[in-house]
Amino acid sequence: MPFLTHSGVSVRYDRAGGGPAVLFIHGWSFNRTVWERQVLALRDRHTVITVDVRGHGESSHPRTGYTLGAMTGDLEHLVRALNVPRIAVVGWSMGGALAIALAERLAERLSAVGLVCTTAGGLSDPKHPSKEAKEMQAAIEADFRGFVRGFAPRLFRQGEGSPLFAWAVSQMQKTPAHVAAACFQTMLGVDVRPALKKLHVPITVLHGRHDGLVPVASAEEMVKGIKGATVTVFENSGHAPHLEEPEAFNAALAELLVRSLG
Repeated sequence: MPFLTHSGVSVRYDRAGGGPAVLFIHGWSFNRTVWERQVLALRDRHTVITVDVRGHGESSHPRTGYTLGAMTGDLEHLVRALNVPRIAVVGWSMGGALAIALAERLAERLSAVGLVCTTAGGLSDPKHPSKEAKEMQAAIEADFRGFVRGFAPRLFRQGEGSPLFAWAVSQMQKTPAHVAAACFQTMLGVDVRPALKKLHVPITVLHGRHDGLVPVASAEEMVKGIKGATVTVFENSGHAPHLEEPEAFNAALAELLVRSLG
C-alpha cells in the first residue's frame, strides 16, 4: 500500500503499468476507486496513478486543511516524488478544479489536461447564482449521509435506476462529514479560470449530455478562447461518463493522451 506524507497528511495512491504518466483525481466525496475502468484500459501503455485526495478514501482525514492550495500541494508533492518527466492530469468534478490548479504548478512537466464534468469556478459570480449551492452546503452540514442519498441520483442519467447508484452512495458515505462540508465550501469559492487560460498543452473537456449538476453548455463555455481545446460529449451520460460509458470515455481519453505525446 503506497502512501506519501505531505504537511503532516498521509496520502494514499496507486501506481500501475508503464510508459507516459497520467494522474487521475476523483470528485467530491469519492475516492480513487472511481477510476478502475480507466486503470484497466490504460495500464498496458501508460503509467497510471490514482490518488485519494486528503480527507478521502484511505488518506488522512485531518479536521482542517481543505483549501484549494493545501489539496493541490499534496498532489504536486506526489507528482514530484514519483519523479516522472512529464504527466497528463485528468480530474472529475471537484477533481477537475484541482487538476487545473495542479497543471499551473507543474509547468513544463505537464503534457495534457482532461476535465470531466467540471467547472473552473466562478460559482459566486452574479451570472452563476449560488443559491442552490448554499442550500446544499447547509444540508451537508446538517445531515451528510441523508444528503448523499438525495444527491447521488443526480450523478447519473438513470438516477436511482442506475446500476451504479447504490455503489455511489456507499462510496460517498465513507467520506467524513467534516471533510465533505469543508471541500464543498472550498469549491464554492474556487476560481481557476485564469490558470486554465494560461495552459499551453492539449486540453479536452469530457462531459455528459445529461449532466444535471454542471450543464454541458457550461463546459463548452469554459474552453472558449483556449487554443486547441476540445469538447467530447457523451450522449448517454449524466455527471459521470467515465462510469456510465467507460468504453467511449476511454477511447476519447486515449485520443487526448496520443495528442499529449505530439
